[in-house]
Amino acid sequence: MTMRKTWTVALLLLGSFLLTPTAITYADDQPLESAYAAILRGDYDAGRSAVDRILEQNHDAPAARRAHEWLKSYHDVIASRKDLKTKTFDWNVKEAQQALSKGTMFLALNFAAQAAPYAGDRQEFARQPWVQELTSRARAEAQKYAEQGKWSKALSYYVILGRIHEDDSQIEELKDNATEHARLEFAYEDEEALERRIKDVDEQLLQNALRMIDHMYYKRPDFRQLARGAIDNLALVTQSEKLREFLDGLANPALRRHFQRKLEEVHQAIDEERIFSSEDLMRLFRQVAAANRESVELPNGLLVVEFTEGLIHELDDFTGMIWPADAAEFEKLMMGGFEGIGIQLGVDERTNRLKVITPLENSPALEAGIQPDDLIIAVDGESTKGWTTDDAVHNIMGPGGTEVILTMKRPSTGEELFFKLVRRRIELTTIRGINRLPHRADEWNYMLDQEAGVAYIRLTNFLPKSAEELSAALSMARDQGMKGLVLDVRHNPGGLLDVAIDIVSDFLSSGEVVSTRGRVESDHRERVGGRAPYRDLPLVILVNEGSASASEILAGALQDHDRAVILGERTFGKGSVQHVRRLGNEAQLKLTTALYYLPSGRTPHKSKDAPTWGVDPDWDIELTPKEFRKVLERERESYVIHNDDSAASTQLKDEQRDEMLEALKDDGEEENDDPPLLSDADIELLESDPFDAPDVDPQLETALLLIRVKLAAKVPWPRDLAAALERD
Repeated sequence: MTMRKTWTVALLLLGSFLLTPTAITYADDQPLESAYAAILRGDYDAGRSAVDRILEQNHDAPAARRAHEWLKSYHDVIASRKDLKTKTFDWNVKEAQQALSKGTMFLALNFAAQAAPYAGDRQEFARQPWVQELTSRARAEAQKYAEQGKWSKALSYYVILGRIHEDDSQIEELKDNATEHARLEFAYEDEEALERRIKDVDEQLLQNALRMIDHMYYKRPDFRQLARGAIDNLALVTQSEKLREFLDGLANPALRRHFQRKLEEVHQAIDEERIFSSEDLMRLFRQVAAANRESVELPNGLLVVEFTEGLIHELDDFTGMIWPADAAEFEKLMMGGFEGIGIQLGVDERTNRLKVITPLENSPALEAGIQPDDLIIAVDGESTKGWTTDDAVHNIMGPGGTEVILTMKRPSTGEELFFKLVRRRIELTTIRGINRLPHRADEWNYMLDQEAGVAYIRLTNFLPKSAEELSAALSMARDQGMKGLVLDVRHNPGGLLDVAIDIVSDFLSSGEVVSTRGRVESDHRERVGGRAPYRDLPLVILVNEGSASASEILAGALQDHDRAVILGERTFGKGSVQHVRRLGNEAQLKLTTALYYLPSGRTPHKSKDAPTWGVDPDWDIELTPKEFRKVLERERESYVIHNDDSAASTQLKDEQRDEMLEALKDDGEEENDDPPLLSDADIELLESDPFDAPDVDPQLETALLLIRVKLAAKVPWPRDLAAALERD
């Protein structure tokens, strides 16, 4: 397809023939057909002129008047959007330059990163002298932190630098290196964390993993490169200041240097081998293990874990090990549910205490009357002060049938409440609408425009019951008056392929959906053929860079069959097949065994240095960070279940609520000699941008325009629209 358009062009083309939700009859407004035809060809001026001529001849022509009003309205939207971008850019640049002049480097860097998405030309912005100066000084700061072993802080600098210099390979390399060091800091925070990570890990797991990689990886592995990655990762381990705190051998400079020299020798020997196989890689590990025994004496499990992590890092972004310590959590994620009480947790910004974002549907928490914003101050009598959300999940979740007692503070009333809850299996749902129906937490209003018949459904994941849930939602939307649909898979990470195929079969009566090809796996093609109850339903699919895997298969297949218009931003690029294989001791290997190919023959897979990947939208509409935050806020608010019985309790006055929250405040850990990169005042300043985005979702609004136009103009969908635009 060649019909990608920018946001501005899309709005200008569509705005001139957008109609209000009122049903249209063309008996009195036949000349509008030529306006629609001109605009579908991409000739905006001709379409606008046609509308104006109709109004000159008949000022009261209802359809033309509505088209003119919508055109004017969207011109205003476009103008305000441009104005907001300009003001946001100028404000952040001014603040960045002031911070730079004061020497507050990380603050200046953050302001520059906030300015970058609003620049007219991002590359030109990055080349400005003050940005170059800031970059140079920021890199020096990052290097200083790296030399001090403060890798998390160094990584923070490189991440922000990467937002300013998106295509700088050197900064990307520095970021990757800092990421690996920071990972070691996090994974091995203390001796207890080390013991947990390496529990039940032995050399046999590595051998089994290498055997599977050799036989099943989607292309022939370069074991020489894998060996380099494994040795490089062990070299990083020897540099870890954190591990030296509780591994005496690594803390000994002489023993450490001896082991590092052995690693260097092994690394050099890799390139001297004429051929290098999986057996050679296993032999290499045993050489390293022998050198370890005669020097630093790292635990063998640590050696296996980090050797394996290093070699797997050289394969692709989606191959990974599930170590025994992570097996239970991985299984839980794969099942699409869990055993607990059914609350979505967060951290209250004001008190830094755990709070309820929302009770979940059909859960003990919802049935007991737990409300959004309730603060969890104790679990089974133990104070939650200082707890993270991970701590809460660990203590609140548990086997079905067991009890847990939560002590809550309700900010709205000041009440201290006790909830004795019996855990049970919680099934996660993946369908959202516009808003929940009153007094029905598990049912949605799907109508985006009731009069025009435009429905909206958001699909958050592809779990085992997602196709069944979508089918039920489509049926309800049809009962509510659906004539066209916006299907939203933005920031949907994917899931089960067979579920995606089932969903395609709702909209496509016949044809190929996806094929898979691998080195060992035989080519396999998935097709649909059947009734397709919604095969004629006008359909726009919203995507963005968070739409991955099954989301890309769904969008790409329907795009290739001219069955849907894809709108938004290029998708993530996860077009590969992973199989999970058990290695023993509960460990598993998630291995890429094939690539997905869409009906047109393209693959969404993003390989290293690939110029193209993912699914490109037909209408390319990029959201600014402010607009994206608004989208997330609206989604979050629509998802929250307001289990509200506040009318039965006396509401606190503002000053009483402030006093209560202040008393609950958790100031976090005691101050130390290593302050954060940004102070509270810095964060407040970064968030003080006076120019707020309107509560509008430009991608959703444009999808709404498209379907309204289709329903009003009564053109086939979307084949003729696509053909017309391609001629532009």
